[in-house]
Amino acid sequence: MFFINESAAINGIADTIMKGSVSLYNAIKYIYSIADNDFYNVNIKDAFKVVLNNVTDADSLQALGLRINDKTCAEMQNKEYNRVLPLIVYSFAVRIPTLKNVKNGDDYMSDDQLYRLYTAVIEKGAENYNDLIPETFLETKYLVRKGKKIPHYTADWYKTYIYTNVPSLAEITNKNMFLFGLVDVLFAMFYSCLEEELHNKIIEFTTDTPDIEE
Repeated sequence: MFFINESAAINGIADTIMKGSVSLYNAIKYIYSIADNDFYNVNIKDAFKVVLNNVTDADSLQALGLRINDKTCAEMQNKEYNRVLPLIVYSFAVRIPTLKNVKNGDDYMSDDQLYRLYTAVIEKGAENYNDLIPETFLETKYLVRKGKKIPHYTADWYKTYIYTNVPSLAEITNKNMFLFGLVDVLFAMFYSCLEEELHNKIIEFTTDTPDIEE
């Protein structure tokens, strides 16, 4: 695909993926905090609406009065849970070949551009801890090339990681059961919105060179 500034395009799209990763990571915590002492004082539909309309804004839910701190999210404030963020980044990175389907007229991103984008995202902080995420960049690339169906984005890897590595969240409590129900819906809906954001960003870079935030 022709970009006005290819380097800026690759970095800008990679930044969007990173911002989306942080946004999802924080959204889980913010929405988990709804299940604290003031259970459901915040309408869950409102929380989802804010998150899905702002997939690259890591703190959009502060507008609803939600906070991430040692009181509302104590179970997530540990080094084991911190690994979730690089796992999210990796889970998005391995799906980069699906962007091959984004077209501007008859033009679309080349395999080289997609691999450079993947490399840029990996270098920004992706990690597949204990090979928890089974998908790979090459497997996704193969499915796209063959026109095969890409597996839906799910929270399965997240729940597996929590059950095996974060005992404070694996206990059977009202808050934790709320969390596991939450992520099933949130992950699928969030990825769909992020995918749309990435499609728009790609087209944007073919017509302009947006400012890249430092």
